[in-house]
Amino acid sequence: MTFCQSDGYTFAFMTEDCIFIVGYMGVGKSSGGRRLARSLGMPFADTDITLMEQTGKDVTSLFEEWGEARFREEESNVLRGLVKDGVAKVIATGGGTPCHADNMDFMLAQGTVLHFQVSLESLVRRLGAKRKQRPLIAHVPIDELGEFVQRHLAERMPVYSRAHITVDADSLDGARLALVGRMLQQPRKGGLNP
Repeated sequence: MTFCQSDGYTFAFMTEDCIFIVGYMGVGKSSGGRRLARSLGMPFADTDITLMEQTGKDVTSLFEEWGEARFREEESNVLRGLVKDGVAKVIATGGGTPCHADNMDFMLAQGTVLHFQVSLESLVRRLGAKRKQRPLIAHVPIDELGEFVQRHLAERMPVYSRAHITVDADSLDGARLALVGRMLQQPRKGGLNP
């Protein structure tokens, strides 16, 4: 058991398993995951960054070059490779990672899965500023972005909702991270919402 501190909050955490962060693009999986890993004293990995490091290309270029089917296959390989070394770590996944192949089943069996979610309004605002960097929405006109995100998110929610813990990531401050840390100590159950 490891005792960790985050912004004045102390909590104990079992560090034997990986922690996977899933959720729609733009919810803060990478930034929140980095902060969570730091507060827990665990290594951090990001499937998108790992894929870019392995290929020397950004995600948008890979998506366009390979097409979605191959991109998802390579993404699955990266996910499994990050777990294969046996080192417990916090892993931020791409927005579509849990929705393809048996990736969600794999993550649920390998550790604890956190679903980061934010309000639709926050999501559209965050994505609107950086949509050219997101292959799935790069060609969506800005005035149609909200409708697209709402529809696409509804398709993915049945998968995201299988996570052990759902985290309101609209304001992921130190207190919320500490609460997540405490919840990670509880038996794995769905429906917990810090």
